[in-house]
Amino acid sequence: MNKYYTIGQLAKLAGISTKTLRVYERKGLLLPERNEENGYRMYGEESVKTMEKIQLMKYLDFSLDQIAAFLRLYENVSRKNMLLEQKRLLEKKREQLNTVIAHVDRTVQECEGEELDDNTFLKALGRIVRDRRADELVLRLKQHADEPRGWSRFIFDMAELQTDMRVLDAGAGIGNLWRYNRERLPKKMNVTCVDRHNTHMDTFYADAGVGELKEYLQNSDFYFVWDDLETMSLNGPYERIFFNHVVSHITNRHALYRKFDSALSGNGVFICTWGGLLFYEKLLPLLYEFFEEKEYTELDELYHKHKAHVEDWEKELHAVFPKVERHAYVLTLHFGTAEEFLEYIQQVCRPVRESLETRRKEFLEFLVRFKNEDGEFIFERDTYLYCCRKN
Repeated sequence: MNKYYTIGQLAKLAGISTKTLRVYERKGLLLPERNEENGYRMYGEESVKTMEKIQLMKYLDFSLDQIAAFLRLYENVSRKNMLLEQKRLLEKKREQLNTVIAHVDRTVQECEGEELDDNTFLKALGRIVRDRRADELVLRLKQHADEPRGWSRFIFDMAELQTDMRVLDAGAGIGNLWRYNRERLPKKMNVTCVDRHNTHMDTFYADAGVGELKEYLQNSDFYFVWDDLETMSLNGPYERIFFNHVVSHITNRHALYRKFDSALSGNGVFICTWGGLLFYEKLLPLLYEFFEEKEYTELDELYHKHKAHVEDWEKELHAVFPKVERHAYVLTLHFGTAEEFLEYIQQVCRPVRESLETRRKEFLEFLVRFKNEDGEFIFERDTYLYCCRKN
C-alpha cells in the first residue's frame, strides 16, 4: 500500500519549507495529488523519489528550469552529457568567482593609504567593475575569434615600429601589444608601459619571466610604471605613444592629449583606439525584426549615445593634432550555437539583457534562420584606430 505525505510532512522529510514545495509545483517539478475529501495536497512515494532527484541536482547547482527539463526528459536524456555540461557551467562560475575575488583584492589595494570615504570607495569599485566587464569581453573575443592577438598585431603593423625607438604604452593593461608580437619586436627599443593597476604589471612580469616572452623581451628595454596618466610626468620625447581603449577612463581628455602631443618627437605618432559602431548597426535591424518594432528603444539609445561619444572623441583629437587618420579594424565573430550568440549580445548590450532573457526560447528559435551552411552564426564588429601626427 502506497504511503502518502501532506505538504508539511514532505517538507519536514526533505528539510525544506512548504513555500519551496509550492514553488516546485508552480515550476512543474513536483506535482501533488489532491485528497478528494478536503482538496489537500498529498505526495506519494514517487514524489519522494522525485524530491530526492531535485535535491541532488540542486546540490550540483542545477537551476530549477534545468531540473524541470531533466525531469520531463528523464527517460531519454544522457546523464553523462548532462553532468559534463553542468561541470562546464560550474567551472565557468568558478572562474567568475575567482575574478570577483581578485577584483575585491584589488579594491583593497587601491584604497590602501587613503581615507576610505564613500567617494574613494565608489570610484575604486567603479573602475574595477568596468575593468571586469572589459576583461569578460576580451575573454569572449578569444573564444569566438583570433583575439586579442589579431587586434594587437593590427596595431603593431599600423605603428611601423623600428629599432632604437622610444615608446610609451599609456594604459598598457597586461601588455598584450607586446605579448602577441613578441617575435616581431625590433631590437633596442625602449618601452615604458604605464597602467593604474599594479596587478596588470604583476601578470605581465609573471609571463615575461618565462619561456619565449622572456627571450624576446631581452632584445629591448621594458619598464612598467604604476601611475595615473593624468597626473604623472611624461619623460619624452617618444617616437610612438599608444593609447589603446583607455579613452573612456579619462576625466580631461583634451589636457591629456596636449600632454601626449608635447611628449611626442617631431615625427612621432600618437595611436589612439576605441570601439566602432558596426556591431550596433548590424544588431539594431535584427532586434527590430524580432520585436516587430521600428525601433528598439534601449539599444537605439545605446547606439546613439556611443555614436555621440565617438564623434566627440574624434573632435577632441582634431583639436590637438593637425593630422588625424582613422582606420577601421573589422573582426568576424564565429558562434557555434544560438545560445553562445545570445550570451554575447546580452554581455555587450546590457540594456537588452532582461528583455531577451524574458523571451529567451523564442529569440533562440528566431536566431536559427541566421545560421550559415557550416552551422555557425557569423557577426561582425569593428574598432577604430587613429594615427595622430604633429604635422
